[in-house]
Amino acid sequence: MQTAWAQRYTPTTLCAITNDTTYESITLPIGIAAEYPTSSVVSVTTIVGDTEQSGAPTAGNNDPENVVFFLDTDNDGTPESLGSGSCLFSTTATPVGCVVTQNITLPTVTEDTTFRGRLMLSYNDTTPANGCGVNNFGDSEDFLVVADVQELITLSDVSAPEDGGPITVTATLSHDVRDASGFVSFTVDYLTADGTATLADNDYTAASGTLTFNGQAGDAQSFTINPTADIVPEGDQTIIVQLQNISNTTHGIDISDTATLTLIDDDSEVALTINKSVSDASPNIGSVILFTLQVNNAGPDAAVDAYVLDTVPAGFSSITPVTVPAASVMSVAGNSISWTEIDVPSGGSVSATFSAVVSAS
Repeated sequence: MQTAWAQRYTPTTLCAITNDTTYESITLPIGIAAEYPTSSVVSVTTIVGDTEQSGAPTAGNNDPENVVFFLDTDNDGTPESLGSGSCLFSTTATPVGCVVTQNITLPTVTEDTTFRGRLMLSYNDTTPANGCGVNNFGDSEDFLVVADVQELITLSDVSAPEDGGPITVTATLSHDVRDASGFVSFTVDYLTADGTATLADNDYTAASGTLTFNGQAGDAQSFTINPTADIVPEGDQTIIVQLQNISNTTHGIDISDTATLTLIDDDSEVALTINKSVSDASPNIGSVILFTLQVNNAGPDAAVDAYVLDTVPAGFSSITPVTVPAASVMSVAGNSISWTEIDVPSGGSVSATFSAVVSAS
């Protein structure tokens, strides 16, 4: 709340664009995340006091006092009338005078903006056309209103599969950051911190770096975080991204926002067993033997892309795949069997066969 004293004497000139050093300053710290809301108001209290100059008009008891509020909302040098209020002068009050409080709606702004204004006392009950020119209406007080928009950097929350590779995080500047020379560039550091995902469990790779912003609203800078791919079911886990060490300390840019990266667990929980059987346990040399590999899944999840590695004992040759389930692959290298890309439903089993010739006793 700004208090402005309006005395009952006539200054020689009236124009809101005079010497800035004589202005009283009103600062409005508005904590917002988007635009300065048009419905925001500033409460201005004007205390109408008794005369300070000899020979100036003197107020009588119960004289109506009009206080007009001007603000140069378009910054063209001439303030516009935004409203007025009145009170009855009291010669018995302590201090002598009366008080007018006005709630004034301020313009919508998207960056820090300073408006020049004037409070004018109109003791003859007439509202002046504007705040400039010869003041025939009473005392006036000049001031500045600083619409202090809160610039901030927001971080995007991201959900992605744990085994899906690098995760992109975006930091975005909410409002313009300016000084007299134009947009002001600045830097800010980012770093990761444990959530439910931890470095100790090797759930992700620690990351840090520096982002450079050009000072324009909407400027977005991105970086990546690398989760660790594994096959261990752990449930969804989180990583936290924070900001620190901003280079611009004069504009009050808020960097308190954090991002939560959710690593979606894409590992199945399965219980696999394998059985291996042979068609003839006592074959003769030269006989063709059929081997069967059976993979069983006790669940609770379906197994996807499981694999089996098997070695055929010495004394066999001409090892050849015979029956392999669709979508899976069996390959032979010497006496080694590789059966890959195996899908097994929960509670189910799949089998594959290969043949071999008995070559030695």
